[in-house]
Amino acid sequence: MVDLNQKILESACGEHQLNPDEQRKYFGTFKERVLLTILLKDAENSLILNHFSDILASIQANYPQEKVTVKISANLSLAKQMDYMKKAQQSGLTATIINDDKKRSPFGILIHTDKAENLKHTDVRLLYPQIFAEKTKEPKQKKSFWQKWFNS
Repeated sequence: MVDLNQKILESACGEHQLNPDEQRKYFGTFKERVLLTILLKDAENSLILNHFSDILASIQANYPQEKVTVKISANLSLAKQMDYMKKAQQSGLTATIINDDKKRSPFGILIHTDKAENLKHTDVRLLYPQIFAEKTKEPKQKKSFWQKWFNS
Protein backbone atom coordinates (compact mmCIF):
# COMPACT_ATOMS: atom_id res chain seq x y z
CA MET A 1 0.00 0.00 0.00
CA VAL A 2 1.27 3.47 -0.87
CA ASP A 3 1.91 5.82 2.02
CA LEU A 4 -0.80 8.49 1.94
CA ASN A 5 1.55 11.28 3.08
CA GLN A 6 4.04 10.44 0.32
CA LYS A 7 1.26 10.47 -2.29
CA ILE A 8 0.01 13.88 -1.08
CA LEU A 9 3.52 15.36 -1.20
CA GLU A 10 4.10 14.07 -4.73
CA SER A 11 0.78 15.47 -5.90
CA ALA A 12 1.39 18.86 -4.29
CA CYS A 13 4.89 19.26 -5.74
CA GLY A 14 3.95 18.19 -9.24
CA GLU A 15 5.75 15.86 -11.58
CA HIS A 16 9.49 15.44 -10.99
CA GLN A 17 11.49 16.88 -13.88
CA LEU A 18 15.19 16.91 -14.57
CA ASN A 19 16.37 20.54 -14.96
CA PRO A 20 12.90 22.14 -15.14
CA ASP A 21 14.28 25.67 -15.61
CA GLU A 22 16.37 24.54 -18.56
CA GLN A 23 13.38 22.75 -20.05
CA ARG A 24 11.22 25.87 -19.70
CA LYS A 25 13.86 28.00 -21.39
CA TYR A 26 14.37 25.56 -24.26
CA PHE A 27 10.68 24.77 -24.98
CA GLY A 28 10.59 21.46 -23.14
CA THR A 29 13.91 20.04 -24.33
CA PHE A 30 17.45 20.09 -22.98
CA LYS A 31 20.22 22.49 -23.98
CA GLU A 32 22.49 19.71 -25.20
CA ARG A 33 19.93 18.73 -27.87
CA VAL A 34 19.62 22.22 -29.35
CA LEU A 35 21.03 22.83 -32.84
CA LEU A 36 19.87 26.40 -33.45
CA THR A 37 18.23 29.17 -31.45
CA ILE A 38 16.63 32.29 -32.86
CA LEU A 39 15.73 35.07 -30.44
CA LEU A 40 12.18 36.37 -30.47
CA LYS A 41 13.19 39.75 -31.93
CA ASP A 42 15.27 38.04 -34.64
CA ALA A 43 12.44 35.66 -35.52
CA GLU A 44 10.19 38.65 -36.24
CA ASN A 45 12.82 39.90 -38.71
CA SER A 46 11.94 39.17 -42.34
CA LEU A 47 15.61 38.41 -43.13
CA ILE A 48 15.43 35.22 -41.07
CA LEU A 49 12.12 34.23 -42.63
CA ASN A 50 13.52 34.74 -46.15
CA HIS A 51 16.53 32.51 -45.39
CA PHE A 52 14.72 29.99 -43.16
CA SER A 53 14.44 27.32 -45.87
CA ASP A 54 18.19 27.58 -46.52
CA ILE A 55 18.91 27.31 -42.79
CA LEU A 56 16.74 24.20 -42.51
CA ALA A 57 18.40 22.63 -45.56
CA SER A 58 21.82 23.29 -44.03
CA ILE A 59 20.80 21.70 -40.73
CA GLN A 60 19.34 18.67 -42.49
CA ALA A 61 22.57 18.27 -44.48
CA ASN A 62 24.66 18.44 -41.29
CA TYR A 63 22.43 16.02 -39.34
CA PRO A 64 21.00 13.58 -41.91
CA GLN A 65 20.53 10.68 -39.47
CA GLU A 66 18.89 12.72 -36.71
CA LYS A 67 15.21 13.48 -36.15
CA VAL A 68 15.19 17.29 -36.32
CA THR A 69 12.29 19.20 -34.76
CA VAL A 70 11.37 22.88 -35.07
CA LYS A 71 9.66 24.54 -32.11
CA ILE A 72 8.03 27.93 -32.60
CA SER A 73 7.07 30.28 -29.79
CA ALA A 74 3.43 31.34 -29.51
CA ASN A 75 4.76 34.81 -28.66
CA LEU A 76 5.52 35.37 -32.36
CA SER A 77 2.84 37.02 -34.45
CA LEU A 78 0.34 34.56 -35.88
CA ALA A 79 1.37 35.30 -39.47
CA LYS A 80 5.04 34.61 -38.68
CA GLN A 81 4.13 31.40 -36.83
CA MET A 82 2.28 30.11 -39.88
CA ASP A 83 5.07 31.15 -42.27
CA TYR A 84 7.72 29.34 -40.22
CA MET A 85 5.44 26.32 -39.81
CA LYS A 86 4.88 26.10 -43.59
CA LYS A 87 8.60 26.37 -44.36
CA ALA A 88 9.44 23.68 -41.81
CA GLN A 89 6.78 21.33 -43.22
CA GLN A 90 7.96 22.01 -46.79
CA SER A 91 11.42 20.91 -45.64
CA GLY A 92 9.95 17.71 -44.24
CA LEU A 93 10.51 18.60 -40.58
CA THR A 94 8.14 18.35 -37.65
CA ALA A 95 7.11 21.79 -36.40
CA THR A 96 5.30 22.58 -33.17
CA ILE A 97 4.00 25.85 -31.73
CA ILE A 98 4.86 26.05 -28.03
CA ASN A 99 2.60 28.09 -25.78
CA ASP A 100 4.89 29.57 -23.11
CA ASP A 101 2.47 31.08 -20.61
CA LYS A 102 5.15 32.40 -18.30
CA LYS A 103 7.20 33.93 -21.16
CA ARG A 104 10.44 32.67 -19.64
CA SER A 105 12.10 31.77 -22.90
CA PRO A 106 13.87 34.48 -24.92
CA PHE A 107 13.64 32.36 -28.06
CA GLY A 108 11.21 32.66 -30.94
CA ILE A 109 12.38 29.53 -32.74
CA LEU A 110 14.35 26.56 -31.51
CA ILE A 111 15.59 23.66 -33.62
CA HIS A 112 16.69 20.48 -31.86
CA THR A 113 17.26 16.76 -32.22
CA ASP A 114 16.21 13.90 -29.99
CA LYS A 115 19.85 13.11 -29.10
CA ALA A 116 22.50 15.14 -27.31
CA GLU A 117 24.67 17.17 -29.70
CA ASN A 118 26.36 19.44 -27.10
CA LEU A 119 26.93 22.38 -29.44
CA LYS A 120 28.74 25.31 -27.90
CA HIS A 121 27.18 27.98 -30.12
CA THR A 122 23.58 27.73 -31.25
CA ASP A 123 22.65 31.35 -31.95
CA VAL A 124 21.61 32.07 -35.53
CA ARG A 125 23.73 35.25 -35.54
CA LEU A 126 26.87 33.21 -34.83
CA LEU A 127 26.11 30.25 -37.09
CA TYR A 128 24.79 32.21 -40.09
CA PRO A 129 26.43 35.66 -39.99
CA GLN A 130 26.09 36.06 -43.76
CA ILE A 131 22.35 36.59 -43.31
CA PHE A 132 22.92 39.64 -41.15
CA ALA A 133 25.86 41.07 -43.09
CA GLU A 134 24.83 44.42 -44.43
CA LYS A 135 25.20 44.76 -48.13
CA THR A 136 26.79 48.10 -48.76
CA LYS A 137 26.64 49.64 -52.17
CA GLU A 138 29.77 51.22 -53.43
CA PRO A 139 28.94 54.81 -54.22
CA LYS A 140 29.13 55.47 -57.91
CA GLN A 141 31.74 57.97 -58.76
CA LYS A 142 29.98 60.88 -60.29
CA LYS A 143 31.34 61.93 -63.65
CA SER A 144 32.10 65.53 -64.21
CA PHE A 145 30.45 67.51 -66.94
CA TRP A 146 33.53 67.23 -69.19
CA GLN A 147 33.82 63.46 -68.64
CA LYS A 148 30.22 63.00 -69.65
CA TRP A 149 30.67 65.25 -72.65
CA PHE A 150 33.84 63.62 -73.96
CA ASN A 151 33.06 60.01 -72.81
CA SER A 152 36.27 59.52 -70.88
